[in-house]
Amino acid sequence: MSVFSRLTDVINANLHSLLDKSEEPEKMLRLMIEEMEQVQVEMRTQATRVIAEQKQLERHQQGLQAQILEWSAKAELAIQKGREDLARAALTEKLAEARKCEQLEQDKARVAEVLAQLTTDSERLAAKLTEAREKQKLLTLREQTAHSRIRARAQVDNQRMHELMARFDGFQGRVDQLEAQLEAAILGQNPSLEAQFRELELNDEIERELARLKGQKVEV
Repeated sequence: MSVFSRLTDVINANLHSLLDKSEEPEKMLRLMIEEMEQVQVEMRTQATRVIAEQKQLERHQQGLQAQILEWSAKAELAIQKGREDLARAALTEKLAEARKCEQLEQDKARVAEVLAQLTTDSERLAAKLTEAREKQKLLTLREQTAHSRIRARAQVDNQRMHELMARFDGFQGRVDQLEAQLEAAILGQNPSLEAQFRELELNDEIERELARLKGQKVEV
């Protein structure tokens, strides 16, 4: 594919439409920028060649113009010396060089037209490349913003999880405290109940001992 057909494809490309259709817009945009930069380098190389050709044509034309003047002077000298035959020959060479000069003028016009088109296309490509780079910066910024939002959301979620765990731990601690209080209450009741039974047994023993001392029979 020539540089001009590739340039046409690049310049006519709708970045927004292509990126919207792409599954990987960042990757596609990067490839497009690389393609534009490559075309830009090729265009600069082409422009260098055209400018060099233009300068060569100008030098050649200047040489022809000098020869035209020289043949004109020779024709005049031949006339002055009465050599019409030499004057005719000199004028023939002069006309031949003039025709070459006219052809070079046409070639120079063609080269100038090509160079002007290259300049215009280079400016359009530069504008397109600037647009693509700005789009790349925007996509990069959006990606960074998205990552930042994800990290912020993760931090918020972690904070909420810590809060929930702290609330759960506090609730569990209160449950443990209530259970401990209940166990303490139960433990506190058991010694009292045992003490009451021991007191009854002690009273029975005292009654039996008193009965024995009094010689009385006490039913158990």
